[in-house]
Amino acid sequence: MFKSLAKQLPHPLLCRLYHHVHLREQATRAAEAALRAGLPLMESLDFQRLKTSETIFVLGSAWSINDISEERWRVIGRHDTFGMNFWPAHPFIPGLLSFEIMAYRDHPVAYDAFLQLLEQRYEAYANTVKIVTEVRPLGSRQMLFELPEGIKKNLYVGFSMPVVARNEEELRAGIRYMRSIGAFRPCTNAPWLFKYGGSVIAMMTLAVRMGYKRIVLCGVDLNKQDYFYQHRERYPECADWEFVSRKAVHLTTRRLPWLVPAQSAIYIFKELILDPEGIELFVESRQSTLYPRVPLAPPSLFEEASI
Repeated sequence: MFKSLAKQLPHPLLCRLYHHVHLREQATRAAEAALRAGLPLMESLDFQRLKTSETIFVLGSAWSINDISEERWRVIGRHDTFGMNFWPAHPFIPGLLSFEIMAYRDHPVAYDAFLQLLEQRYEAYANTVKIVTEVRPLGSRQMLFELPEGIKKNLYVGFSMPVVARNEEELRAGIRYMRSIGAFRPCTNAPWLFKYGGSVIAMMTLAVRMGYKRIVLCGVDLNKQDYFYQHRERYPECADWEFVSRKAVHLTTRRLPWLVPAQSAIYIFKELILDPEGIELFVESRQSTLYPRVPLAPPSLFEEASI
């Protein structure tokens, strides 16, 4: 009943009420979960010690990742990189990996597959900083408490903060509110990251807070749900993973009653947060539905001999 009544409030009031209630709930849950798991909170992580370049490559899992040449990977490896969720299936090891905690009852097949992947890759990721978010209620079976011991090195527990929005106008208002409370202010540490829809905007928020001058989105295609690890010749152990129909439109790109499509959210984030700060946003591939509104990374970026 409370939720039903709250949704009838004027959006500015609803936005603020939602933020304060959600912030309290998520902060408490993350702190309790971190204590139980014996892990540090993200607010203790010094973001600035991770920053070594002015360009950040955000690594998504779409099929176009398979089209990136070895020459480009060598250049990408000379910059900073954020990997997301199932990224460990790829041989390239990013500087930071962020993944969301799943509840077993919601995605049992994906849950088991991701745990197995982390078990196989924990040695390679021992020195990679890792952030987990979206901690579930502590009474449920969730991945945080079943992670392989080896993956817990350099692992931090954080949480994300969204806004409520039924349309682009409300999303703009929500992002402006987040900006007014300092959600995008450069910093050395933070307990939470702004997120809307998928993980991409959370990583873009982190990039803003760390002071990067340009962001390149790789494997953020936002069309069909084909993922790089479904390439049978390259990833025979993962090729049969199909947690959602490959023919379906990507979930985050759908317009739902309380979800603005991912493309619109990214355009608005660029307009309100990146552009005023002079932060450039590019996509690596024309396969991304963000192109051409988000321009293609210039060839010169991949011709750099050094940083």
